[in-house]
Amino acid sequence: MINACCDKTPSGVNPFIMGYEGFRKEMVTRLGLDRYASAELYTMAVRNGSLDTSALTRLPDRVGIGDAIVESLVFPEPELVTVKEAEGVVKFTIRLHDGHEVESVVLPMMSHYTLCVSSQVGCKRGCLFCTTAKMGFVRDLTAEEIVMQLYAARHKLNTPIQNIVFMGMGEPLDNFDAVAEAIAIISDQRGFDIALRRITVSTVGSATGIEKLAASDISAVNLAVSINGATDDVRSHLMPVNRKTPLKRLVEILSRYPFARKGALFAEYIVIEGVNDRLEDAQALVETLSPLSVRYNLIGFNAGPDAPFPSTCQEAVERFRDMLIAKGAYVRIRASKGRDLVAGCGQLGKKSVPPAARG
Repeated sequence: MINACCDKTPSGVNPFIMGYEGFRKEMVTRLGLDRYASAELYTMAVRNGSLDTSALTRLPDRVGIGDAIVESLVFPEPELVTVKEAEGVVKFTIRLHDGHEVESVVLPMMSHYTLCVSSQVGCKRGCLFCTTAKMGFVRDLTAEEIVMQLYAARHKLNTPIQNIVFMGMGEPLDNFDAVAEAIAIISDQRGFDIALRRITVSTVGSATGIEKLAASDISAVNLAVSINGATDDVRSHLMPVNRKTPLKRLVEILSRYPFARKGALFAEYIVIEGVNDRLEDAQALVETLSPLSVRYNLIGFNAGPDAPFPSTCQEAVERFRDMLIAKGAYVRIRASKGRDLVAGCGQLGKKSVPPAARG
């Protein structure tokens, strides 16, 4: 078993905790492999989660090279604490080296599988509707711990993940460096090969984080911004971040974002009956976001333990969708998958953490 979801001991090279360039340098130092052999080896290891040196075609003609490769590589064994499945949705929990746990969710879509990954243990943003917020902020995940969620889904649960959404525990842009490093590894064509256009980063609307993302090498990812309130009063009640970055300021920041393609910006809106689902809300929402080329993703509120609101019925979500469409908006309803597993949007998170692990 590999603690902390990675092996940092000098005895072996774990291709899943480094990008290709780092792996290539290790292979040059340890085995004298050139970049072509290193790339082939990296691709096989990362995509298959296993190694068959007899299938490698670019190795040097040297006695014992296959055995030397086997001895040089180590494959991770993330500690899967729980794996639960209902109607095709799978929620799994990984225990980290310090006893903390993070939850991830595999979502079956019409033509592919999407993995919802976590970026932090807990969250400091305090959104009223979010179970993770009740944990408070514990710590950031490392890039290795983020990537290991994909490794577990693909190679331990044998699910052909094609899309990644950073919509699990934590605010991804508050852990920007680790998230950016993880995305660079995940999107490398020589490895996991999940294109940036198939990766979505969801944010509460962190101004600093959005600006960092805009200036980064991974800016071509999809960006999903949690709006959840059409006015500053409602949004500030639901999401404390709005007090620092109100809607008008948020729209200004997003209007300068260098989106690589049309349709890469999503407005996430959790419909909460009696709170943000009136006709006035629909009118104000479309008007506020009108400077942006945005697609609306609606989802009904999923009540977790001690939730402040009841779960939203599908009819209420559809009614609000129709109001937005009448105002000319492009709207999709995200199916509330995983409610039975407490794996729906906003439901991930543990009530407590190990006393010995608390900082």
